[in-house]
Amino acid sequence: MTYVLIVLVASSFIFEYWLLTKISKIEKEKFRLQKALFALNQDLTTLQVGISRDTKSQKDELLVEMKRVQKKVDVVRRDIINSLPTQIRKTIGHIEFAKPLDNNHGRG
Repeated sequence: MTYVLIVLVASSFIFEYWLLTKISKIEKEKFRLQKALFALNQDLTTLQVGISRDTKSQKDELLVEMKRVQKKVDVVRRDIINSLPTQIRKTIGHIEFAKPLDNNHGRG
């Protein structure tokens, strides 16, 4: 009976040691994962800040380019509108003084 008790006590100590080593490994793994998650969170924050900065920079560049193109369009539109009366006069003049293509319309 004493041998059984000694075996039970010894086995309980072995089981307790095994259990404590497993718990220790789990705690180390938990600490490692927490560190990894913290580093990942920092990387994500840095990425988000970078994306926000790049987006703002691209938006500003796009606005500048749009203003430049709009100025060009405004200049071309102004030139077309200013030259329109002259173009109309030239076209009407060409129509009035054009020779007929066919002289067989009863004029002789």
